[in-house]
Amino acid sequence: MSQAIKVGRFMLIGPIGAGKTTLFNSLYGKAEVARKTQMMEFDGGSGIDTPGEYFSHPRMYHALITMAADVDRLVYVHPADVLDCRLPYGLLEVYAGKTIDAIVTKMDLPEADLPRVTALLREAGVSGQIFPVSINDLAAIECIRAHLLGLEQNVMEQA
Repeated sequence: MSQAIKVGRFMLIGPIGAGKTTLFNSLYGKAEVARKTQMMEFDGGSGIDTPGEYFSHPRMYHALITMAADVDRLVYVHPADVLDCRLPYGLLEVYAGKTIDAIVTKMDLPEADLPRVTALLREAGVSGQIFPVSINDLAAIECIRAHLLGLEQNVMEQA
């Protein structure tokens, strides 16, 4: 009998320009400049970065839904200065039992409004933790890294 293999512990999803790839690179200590993500990017067995188009265009939802089956945690990335939530209705509910966290990026922008964005995210179905972050806030990035990548260490230590 074959056993399903988890391809990632978490998957970053969100609209185009939310900062998913910049965050992904920071989490893994990559100093490269973020470029337009063309397809899902994998880093070992830990995380998946997804193109914003997969999230923003309904005809691409199948790719997100299929890959979401193979991760433990969905992480919605939302800019702090965007005051409408474009999470497609029901997308986060496709796989019951998954942890759904959010990362509010671009907190250094003058228009950032964390209380309003947090309320939007909760209304949209984000039930897990919400992390505010700026790419220059190394402490916040380290907190997110410990939360997301520390999960893999704990699982490996228990084995």
